[in-house]
Amino acid sequence: MQAVIDRGFCLKNPVKIVQLFGLDVFIGMLLSKDKTLLQRIAEKYQARRVPMPGAVGNAYKLSALFEFRVAHIYAAMAERFKSNPDVHRFFLDLRDEEMEHGRLMLACLYQVAVNREVEFVPSVRDREMRESLKALREVERRVPEMSLDEAFKVTNELEAGEVNVIFGRLLTQVGRAETELFAEQLKGAQSHPESVPRRIKELKARLVRNGLAAAA
Repeated sequence: MQAVIDRGFCLKNPVKIVQLFGLDVFIGMLLSKDKTLLQRIAEKYQARRVPMPGAVGNAYKLSALFEFRVAHIYAAMAERFKSNPDVHRFFLDLRDEEMEHGRLMLACLYQVAVNREVEFVPSVRDREMRESLKALREVERRVPEMSLDEAFKVTNELEAGEVNVIFGRLLTQVGRAETELFAEQLKGAQSHPESVPRRIKELKARLVRNGLAAAA
């Protein structure tokens, strides 16, 4: 299973895509591979649906903000280590996956309903949330001076941290078939806290085999 649902997945599962998101979305994916499924869904929802207002809606916007901020950090790391193709690609992949997480939270804006199951509603007014955003900005500021070992360490810390906890808890509260597809794919691909440390370990092993220092 894959973390980013692209044109290839849609072509293999046409009935499911049409049932969940409509023929127009499937045709869009069929005719072009420039956008992920979530990008097309977000465009459709923004044009035709009303987002959840109030504190619940703001909680999903906050989670999207966190995910996009982490994506910016990984983009900066990809730029920092662009001289090493394997490392560059690794951080670009993480960037793309975090962007998808953010898009999924924005898609949830149009699907979540206020009910008794919506119990976790983080707010930008919460001190912990503001401190987390500040910490992410500080991490991004430090990237240009990081060694690769430091970047790997920070990456593991980010993936084990609060951002993914918020994302996971908010996603489970939606309970709609549309988002269950993405939740299923993310689970099947392993969550970032589980998969990223393994991927880093594998990348380090490749660097060693290629005679490249991990502390570059």
